[in-house]
Amino acid sequence: MKASRAVLIAAVAANLLGWVLPAVQDFRGWSAFGVALSPIWSAAEFQDEPVWLLILMVGSALTNVLFAGLAVLLVRGGQTKVVLWAAAAATLLDLHWVILLESDRRYLQPGYFIWVCSFALLALAAFLALRRR
Repeated sequence: MKASRAVLIAAVAANLLGWVLPAVQDFRGWSAFGVALSPIWSAAEFQDEPVWLLILMVGSALTNVLFAGLAVLLVRGGQTKVVLWAAAAATLLDLHWVILLESDRRYLQPGYFIWVCSFALLALAAFLALRRR
């Protein structure tokens, strides 16, 4: 098996684990996803929050959709540079929780870190595929 394919499989496995393991306090990944998207359907509850924070929350949740699209793109063998840069950018975006939570970062659970690693692994898989070419 090619190294890029093995790393891609690890990335997908890590992403799936991130969805089912505890991610933040008592929330599993799938429920943290819903909370991160909640400013979209309950904006009134977030009116006191800065807009940049809401953009980061929703953007972080939407990286899950990006992950699926990038993984499919990589499997099909196209646009590896796009996958590499987009996955790297998503990794950095998703790491913002470590900074923003400040003293509450102790509530971050293994599922969060595994989920973030899945994006880094996806970027690595794209890098390996690009290097092989």
